[in-house]
Amino acid sequence: MVRLTIILFAFTSILFSCSDASGQRVKSNIKVSEAYMLKKVNQLRAKGCKCGRTYYESAPTLKWSETLEGSAMSHAREMDRYNYFGHQSVEGKDIGQRLDLIGYKWQYAGENLAVGQKSFDEAFRDWIKSPTHCKMLMNANMTEMGISRYSKYWVQHFGKQMPPKTKRVNVRYREG
Repeated sequence: MVRLTIILFAFTSILFSCSDASGQRVKSNIKVSEAYMLKKVNQLRAKGCKCGRTYYESAPTLKWSETLEGSAMSHAREMDRYNYFGHQSVEGKDIGQRLDLIGYKWQYAGENLAVGQKSFDEAFRDWIKSPTHCKMLMNANMTEMGISRYSKYWVQHFGKQMPPKTKRVNVRYREG
């Protein structure tokens, strides 16, 4: 059984990398390049997409973010370590709170999860088939993304950083 889930926080960088116990950076075990994943997502965003019953016009191009890739890897590793699947960390932190902890000053943040897919293309197809995941892929507010896979867990993080010299108040809403 393939499970997918989504979360979106809106409006209310420190470089982040996930390291193992020896301090070595842990890379995702995805067998395709960051450029390939970014190209596939941006192709979808460029042409527009029907997500469930709703058609989404084209959306701006995303850039790859190593910070978001690292935060995605951290969440994938945690889900594997504690054998769970969900948007909350084991400490109960959501995507916005987890990004706050690593210094990513987000204006918009979102997360797609998947479990059990053997390839990026399979996870991507499943995200497109799911109306809520597809909506996140097409979210025009997002400007950056990072994707990681650890063991059987896929995590895709999206974000848009706040403009410089902007202070966010802790106003959040959940959609989806």
